[in-house]
Order: sequence, then C-alpha cells, then structure tokens
Amino acid sequence: MKVTRRTKISEIIKHDKNAIEAIISVNSHFEKLRNPILRKVLAPRVTIEDAARIGKCKVNDLFSALSKIGFETEHISSDNTESVVQDSKRISEARNGGKIKKLDVRPILSGGADPFTDIMKELKTVPEGYALEVINTFEPTPLIKILEKKGYESMVVTEGDVVRTYFLKTGDSTETEKGNDSNFELQKVTINELDSARDKFAQKVREVDVRNLEMPLPMVTILGELEELPDDYALYVHHKKIPQYLLPELKDRGFKSIAAEIDEGNVKMLIHR
Repeated sequence: MKVTRRTKISEIIKHDKNAIEAIISVNSHFEKLRNPILRKVLAPRVTIEDAARIGKCKVNDLFSALSKIGFETEHISSDNTESVVQDSKRISEARNGGKIKKLDVRPILSGGADPFTDIMKELKTVPEGYALEVINTFEPTPLIKILEKKGYESMVVTEGDVVRTYFLKTGDSTETEKGNDSNFELQKVTINELDSARDKFAQKVREVDVRNLEMPLPMVTILGELEELPDDYALYVHHKKIPQYLLPELKDRGFKSIAAEIDEGNVKMLIHR
C-alpha cells in the first residue's frame, strides 16, 4: 500500500494492524490508538499530515516508521516545522501588517477551565480588519466550525509545540439568531432531576466517561458515541466540565441535552434525540 500525507490512519491500520505500534513508536502521544474505542472514533478523521501536527512530529517520521513494516510512502524533500492549515489570504495580510490581537489559552486549559467564553469575549474587542490569534497546543476544530457559522475565516499555523489559530470576521452569521451565544446553552438541572430523566429511558442508556481524556478527545469521543446511538437511546456522559464546544454540535445534529454540575471536575450530562 502506498501512503501519502493525505492517507487516513484508518486506511493504514485496516491494511496492516502492525501500523498501530509503528505509529506509536514515533511519539507516545499516539498511544491512544491502542484503545479500540478511541481508535474507532479518531482514525477515520485523521490523515498522516493531521497526525504529524497532533503528535508534534514530522510527516517523514511517520513515513519512516511505516516504510519499515512494508508500506510504500511518497517522497517529501522538505518537512518544515511550521505548517499552515486552511490558508487565508486576508489573515496572512493581517499577520504581515501587524493587525493581530493575541490570546494565549494555555494557562486557562492547564487550570482545568474551558476557554470558549474567554475567546468569544475577546473576539468582540477585536477591531475591524484585525485577526484574533488564539495560542494553544492543539488545533481547535470545534471552535473553527462554530466561528465559521458566525462569519469568521480561520487559519491554523503549527510551530513545534505551539498551535496558533487565527480568526478574522469576513462575513455575516449564518445562524438564525445572529450573534446570540445563548443558542449554545443547555439546561442545567439537579442530579436528582437528571437521574429522573435518565430513568425514563429504562435500559436504553449508554454511558461514557471522558474525564481523564485530554482535549479535544472528550468531544471527539462523545460525538463518536452519538454517531452509533439508536434514536430511542440516551447517552449518559461523565465529564469534568460543561463542554461549550460540544453544545452547538449537539444542536446541529438534533440532540437535546441537560447537565448537572455535581462538584468541581464532576459534571453529568444526558444527551438524546
């Protein structure tokens, strides 16, 4: 099998399961592939190029590991430490012209908080023609999708361990209620109310615990579970916090949700059609 930077990890593993250990040998970050549930959720969505960006390694490193177990790989003469995803001429011009406001969300994430609200507030202060630079350690795909609907272009630049995502307002919101972030809110209830709602589904409840997963794996895992959830079932989620990035995705997919905040680092959610 010939592998290119655009080849999906799922295709590689399907061809040869030994690829799992070969990929893990490049970077311990890929050990998640040993988990069959996470592998099922992540592998179909991630290309070799995506994996290199996520694992903070070079595409050629992955090619080298795969070639050792028999894969044919494309030749890349240079494998730069900086890679740009979703190139945007307008954002590039803003960067070159110094029209950038910066927000480093790494301290927020390391403190266990969700930076979604901080990012949305900061966007409201960005002057016209300027771009907001969100500094992080991974590509915030859910945030990109949310802001696209609000009329923002995005560009992702990876430099070693740092991921810089730029947002520039270039169009109108495509949401029914423009600029209304309350669209993304969910109903908060007591744990007794949540358990009562769960009891209505009797035995038709699936359960997932994402409290020990690194971002953005909690959201990816939940969406993966929902893709296989029968219409008459509910998904009971154990989470560390209210997943703000997930809420608009649930709305778009026609799901309803309620949540109970038990204590710090312990949130229960019930998601259903």
